[in-house]
Amino acid sequence: MDNLHCEIDAIRQRLGKKLLILGHHYQREEIVAHTDMQGDSFQLSVAAAQNVDCETIIFCGVHFMAETADILANSPENLAKRDGRRVDVVLPDLDAGCSMAEMATRQDVESCWNSLTTLFEENEIVPVTYVNSTAELKAFCGQHNGFACTSTNAKAVLHEALQIGALQKKSQKPCVLFFPDQHLGRNTAIKMGISESQMSLWNSNEPDFGGNSPEQIKNSRIILWNGYCCVHQKFVPGHIDEIRKMFPKIRVIVHPECRRDVVEQADESGSTAFILKQITESPAGSAWAVGTESRFVERLAKQNPDKTIVNLAFQPSYCETMGLIELPQLAAMLMSVESGLKRNLIRVENRIAPDALRCLRRMLQACS
Repeated sequence: MDNLHCEIDAIRQRLGKKLLILGHHYQREEIVAHTDMQGDSFQLSVAAAQNVDCETIIFCGVHFMAETADILANSPENLAKRDGRRVDVVLPDLDAGCSMAEMATRQDVESCWNSLTTLFEENEIVPVTYVNSTAELKAFCGQHNGFACTSTNAKAVLHEALQIGALQKKSQKPCVLFFPDQHLGRNTAIKMGISESQMSLWNSNEPDFGGNSPEQIKNSRIILWNGYCCVHQKFVPGHIDEIRKMFPKIRVIVHPECRRDVVEQADESGSTAFILKQITESPAGSAWAVGTESRFVERLAKQNPDKTIVNLAFQPSYCETMGLIELPQLAAMLMSVESGLKRNLIRVENRIAPDALRCLRRMLQACS
């Protein structure tokens, strides 16, 4: 193992500024140790896209993250800054996908959209995709005047989408189709004062209108896709009850991809960046139970030895696909980059990249 660390460090030194290694918060500790930047997926992609020196980005994350990095790094503006030179984005393990992202396919979303447009005019409903989705779905939203969102800006984006829907529909009941994560959509909408009775859950495996009546759909302000994160789905209210019995003064903080009943019983909820900030800035001696991916929680505990930081559930909740990237894969990827082979290249097709970029830009404009 020590030999791999030394080999990775040696190649990084030889490649210098030509290489940028990005590490998502949920990566293994030994991978994060070799990255140039750590963070949430979109935050990493934006930062990497602004780097004019690098020629290759190794994204230690999952497939949709590498797609977003490719879209942003190779936008027309960034290509112009580099005199037309593309940045190659590679993924150390092509099997590192996201089960949530795979729960909404372009075909299924288009089928849903076609059904919805029998009840609404097309410009009366606004599509919003969580960034944890494929480039195909970002392109779909770009083509239909929709948005992407992150867990940080979901409220601002939903507000903007509903405002646009109201202007287009000329009524007080605009509608948003939100995919693929039902929990982020539901929790965000509830924080905005939208009741669950004003939401519908679309199941693509159900006939007709995703298992809903036409009346339910027409009376909805938010139509939620029946997707979820396998990591955050595991947390239940019983975990909060148990942890509070063990640590009476502990504060519970969870990710908004958790179920509604978990978010409502927690003391705070927010994105990974929010969780990081809240805990880092909390006073020494404070105690936290964290409902999110366990590698991130374990790293937080190491970085804040003056605080008590524990997993919300006693059984750790790891992202299996993030865990696919290990030191041998990273070392092999670096050797490939140095040799010029560029294995596992992630390149979003020209037919969808402009619309996917438009979707991402509309998100940024909504939050500016």
